[in-house]
Amino acid sequence: MKNSYEILKNDKEINYILDNANYNMNHSINFVKGTSGINYCVACHGRHHTLFVAGVIEYILSALHYDAHTIELGKIAGLLHDIGNFYSRHDHAKISAYMCLHFVSKTNLNSNDLKIIEQAVLDHSTGTEIISAVGAALMIADKMTDIKRGIPVKADLKKGGFDNEAELNKYDSPNDVTHVYNIKDVEINIKNNDIIFNYFVEGDTKLFINEYLLVRLTRTPFILTRKAVGFLECNCIYKVNGDEIKERESDI
Repeated sequence: MKNSYEILKNDKEINYILDNANYNMNHSINFVKGTSGINYCVACHGRHHTLFVAGVIEYILSALHYDAHTIELGKIAGLLHDIGNFYSRHDHAKISAYMCLHFVSKTNLNSNDLKIIEQAVLDHSTGTEIISAVGAALMIADKMTDIKRGIPVKADLKKGGFDNEAELNKYDSPNDVTHVYNIKDVEINIKNNDIIFNYFVEGDTKLFINEYLLVRLTRTPFILTRKAVGFLECNCIYKVNGDEIKERESDI
């Protein structure tokens, strides 16, 4: 018998939403602004993103030795956390949390399980009330993708009906941040109670550290990440090409 995560991952309604979230979000922003083309931040909010987030959550909770049920709840939160983007980017976390009520009812999860998932999804953008390891892991996994903004959304946009090849081909090139600082990837590793974010950069690493990383540490995604890492009673460590970066107190 499939577990609850597998049931939801294979749900036709959820898959329709994930396949069309990027197109719908783009269409609604263009409608409001009276514009055309690809007109939203290049981060994916569809299938590619949600499955990536679910996978990172699974790794975090497994590495920290949480039980199988908690890990499953985390993966479900990762799968469902952005489904509200199908309807609106505005208040998408609230919409996603509300939609969870409908989808989780298709499983055998209990009311306490639903509360954990619902709060994690509701809180994933603001981090104002982390109440569980599921919520903390979702916060970390979701914010990791801020640097992965070159995630391909072309297939999702085409599936929704967007067929402007000139606009779509822009996604074959790295975004400005990735390109300027020669960022190739960022990985998460957990060792003992250390959660390590390792950036792989080509070229001038000092430029990346001083003009990007130490600046970004003062901004909301990184602040929320450290808050979530603290909730898990872990240490937050940043590395560049394997070398640890010492944060200046004035920067955090």
